[in-house]
Amino acid sequence: MLDSLDTLIAFVLIMLVVSLLITIAVQMVAAALNLRGLNLLNGLSNTFTLIAPDVVRDTKELARCVLKGRLLSDSFLPDWPIFRWWRHTTAMRPNEIFDAIHRIAIAKKLPDDENLRQNAQALLVALGMDRQTLKDAADEILGAQKTVQGFADAANKAVQAVSDVKVRNQVQTVLDAATAKVGTYEAEVVAVAEKAVAAAATSIDAAYQKFQYWTGICQERVQQWFAMHTRIITIVFAFVFAFGLQLDTVEIFKLVSSNKAVRDQLVAQAGAVQAQAARVLGDSNTVLKDALKAWSAKQTDPAIATLLANVEVKDTDTREAVQEKVAKALGGKTPIDNFDAMVNATATQRLKEQAGNFSAVKADFEKTGFDLFPRDNHFRWGKTWSDGFNEHLVGMLFSVGLLSLGAPFWYNTLKNLMSLKSTVAQNITKEQDQAQKQPDGDKPKPPPTVVPPNQH
Repeated sequence: MLDSLDTLIAFVLIMLVVSLLITIAVQMVAAALNLRGLNLLNGLSNTFTLIAPDVVRDTKELARCVLKGRLLSDSFLPDWPIFRWWRHTTAMRPNEIFDAIHRIAIAKKLPDDENLRQNAQALLVALGMDRQTLKDAADEILGAQKTVQGFADAANKAVQAVSDVKVRNQVQTVLDAATAKVGTYEAEVVAVAEKAVAAAATSIDAAYQKFQYWTGICQERVQQWFAMHTRIITIVFAFVFAFGLQLDTVEIFKLVSSNKAVRDQLVAQAGAVQAQAARVLGDSNTVLKDALKAWSAKQTDPAIATLLANVEVKDTDTREAVQEKVAKALGGKTPIDNFDAMVNATATQRLKEQAGNFSAVKADFEKTGFDLFPRDNHFRWGKTWSDGFNEHLVGMLFSVGLLSLGAPFWYNTLKNLMSLKSTVAQNITKEQDQAQKQPDGDKPKPPPTVVPPNQH
């Protein structure tokens, strides 16, 4: 019984170690491609299309402009086309998205982009806001901006026309003061325009409620897409590792079942690999808990730290759900804009730890005697990769299927087998102890010896 369990443990251990390597690779690719941000971009773009299918054009450009804005994106990269892929934020809150769209619609943000402004206005109108109110506010703000810009240009030309340097510096000082006062005029116009829009509080609240409903659906779909994409990448890497490392499931099982020395060495390292795997497989829930703990530690107000301590992060919580819990717990007492940056920093640190953890797992695994990576510049079945390919094709395809199950599956399987082995070993020990404690009279007597009759 124990030998059979050891065979299964040894086999599962090999699958777990390879799956851990695949998990690290998948997480690195997902981070490099900013999969979460790109899925959020597509989800928000589709949401805009659903809200206003007949009036909104270039929805992806509007979504891209919102998600890579400084108020939402925590990326330190400059807004250059080459970095556009990584500029999108990986999380959003409905009020932030709605505010960004509103700022674009009234020309407070990106005043020179007429197409984006019209799209933002059309989207808000589809949500129930008044088109003329938005248009009037945008015209007033644009007019104020043109007035200020025209005054600044005229002032600069006047300064440049003065030939005397001393007089020019005096004139420049006066014009700087005048420009500052004109700037206050722009700020006043913007404030008046925003008040005019805010006067229709009922329509704004109703529009935001509708938008919040749609963004809730959007976040659910984004989570599903992200899981689907990571699943696809996992399957791709399962093919790469199974065929690249030439892992034949049938051959591996035969090895661990027939070679007791290799099997015993694998089982001996199972505890160490299991402990390392528990660290490597820290899921997003653990990242969110660690991020919340680190962010709470940075708060100087003890009352805020107490409020954050009451926030419970469940296993099913997403980043957005935790952000809402934090915002609700604080009740606006402190901004939480940098909480998302803390989550990203924690995830990055976790990824670095995972790389180090896998090095430790690999070091432990190399002690077992099973060569995960063929040595001496040879492949597993010959000097070239294609040697023995046809004979082991089916076994490698089986390996692809098993590795596609993911590291969590193999980790839980190994943990259950280790627990089962411990239970079986304890039961066997108890039976042996009970047999030894039985008195001789209670032990079954041996059968009588039959003596054959003498033959004459």
